[in-house]
Amino acid sequence: MRVNGFLRTSVIILSLFPFILTGCRPLTSRISIYDRFRVSSDDVITDIVTGLQWKVGPDKDFDWYDAGIWIENLGDNWRMPTHSELEELFDAGITTMSWGPFDNTGWIVWSVDYARRNMSYPFCFIPNDVYLDVHDVVPSGQRVFAVLSPPGYWIIALYHTLVEG
Repeated sequence: MRVNGFLRTSVIILSLFPFILTGCRPLTSRISIYDRFRVSSDDVITDIVTGLQWKVGPDKDFDWYDAGIWIENLGDNWRMPTHSELEELFDAGITTMSWGPFDNTGWIVWSVDYARRNMSYPFCFIPNDVYLDVHDVVPSGQRVFAVLSPPGYWIIALYHTLVEG
């Protein structure tokens, strides 16, 4: 009788195992890019997972300095995205194969990386990319996105950096 109870419990646990595994996947992997990102009438893209708001720059090549000027001219608190913010977009499914609401003809987006001496860092959106961090020469296909953080965002970002980093 005791063996049957153990066996029954084991079978139940094993049958639930695939369900438990799929239930543990991050929420972001289940949301399509067309559901995750909402576009307003003024072309501001809101990420419903992170709360970040995005603007896509003109579909033309930008060097680091022109990208900064474009963002500065937006006013308010718009800023250049960090490498990890662009990586979050990439992980959400935004790539050159499927830009979704971030539609453009480029393949690199400028970001700022405070851990690097130069701080300018081109982030490549080509899947399985082998692009190396060489930004002395400006290749074609470099674009600019601007990002606006929701209140309290930096506190949450710092927490994740401390916990995960």
